Amino acid sequence: MHLHLRAENVNLSESHAKALDDEFFLSQPAAYFSSRIASLLAAERSSAAPTPADAPEFFAALGLTKTDTLLSFEDQDRKLQVAVEALSLRHHAAEALLRFMYAVAAAKPKAGDAPSTWLGIADSPTALIDLVQKTMAAVNSDEELFLRCLFTPGTRVDENAAAAAETAVAWVNHASSLLTGDELSVNAAHNKVKHGLAVSARGDVRVEFITTPPDDLGQIPLSAFGEGKSLPIFDRPMLTYLSRPHVKPKQGVEAVSLRVDVPVVLAEAWMIANVYAAMFHARARRHFGEVMPDGVAQYPTLVIGRLPEHVIGGRPLGYRSAVTLPPDGTTAPRESGLFFHGSFIPMDVDYGSKIEGVVVDG
Repeated sequence: MHLHLRAENVNLSESHAKALDDEFFLSQPAAYFSSRIASLLAAERSSAAPTPADAPEFFAALGLTKTDTLLSFEDQDRKLQVAVEALSLRHHAAEALLRFMYAVAAAKPKAGDAPSTWLGIADSPTALIDLVQKTMAAVNSDEELFLRCLFTPGTRVDENAAAAAETAVAWVNHASSLLTGDELSVNAAHNKVKHGLAVSARGDVRVEFITTPPDDLGQIPLSAFGEGKSLPIFDRPMLTYLSRPHVKPKQGVEAVSLRVDVPVVLAEAWMIANVYAAMFHARARRHFGEVMPDGVAQYPTLVIGRLPEHVIGGRPLGYRSAVTLPPDGTTAPRESGLFFHGSFIPMDVDYGSKIEGVVVDG
């Protein structure tokens, strides 16, 4: 055990709190998230499965003689796996940022305990809505608190620093929306993946708006597709899950399909993690003082002006539709429709009037 601590009291002593945070602030959050992002970007481009020569200890642990199909999967399976994990990584970065902010901005030690950032994170509210509300209430009550969280002591808040802070605020708000937004319920997607993999991941579905209907033979010319002629809605891996939104009055079951553009989702994760890394170093500096021990992560270069709407652009994010009516029997279900960043377009697909067609050259 690297933490040489022995329980001596019912409360956390100052010496124990210091030892805990001495250890915690030797973590490398930027490197951790960068490594995960890099591995997923690489995995998306490769469907190679390891052989016994690549991973001898894994195969030896299994002790199986037939190994040629042990880890077999198709290229599409890898792309779907990467899509699911990209969403989980983005969620992890968002939650890491908000729980850290709670610990440094809103957490109050239990009676008798010395303050500890590490314990503040560990004791942060379980419910994400409580976590976000308490954190934002603390930040909004003190106009300089966010700057103290983001920058190291003594930082001169000039024009560049102010612009970096504005960008960081936008990504904190985006992270908060990912964790608590109930319109597209992205947090529900993460929970459905985490708790039993209760999702449907598809890579063979394409949904696209076109203005050229099939002819009498059921044929649609290829020339009907393309920029300015059609609008792709789902042309990437699609993750569908069932959710009961936490809204009033209560709604029934909804089906939500997310369009997962892996590079964009990972770019979102990196931007959120960049803000987290800055706050982590700033807090470490306040903990250790001017003499920082070896191994503390460096303060990152903060991004200026690259906001969530710039990273996400005008890409469709997902589609929501009702599966069951609200339980009171009188409330109307929420509108079905398509989500973009910052906007919602009501859209009800008329499956009863569907027609079949074949795309042909022309």
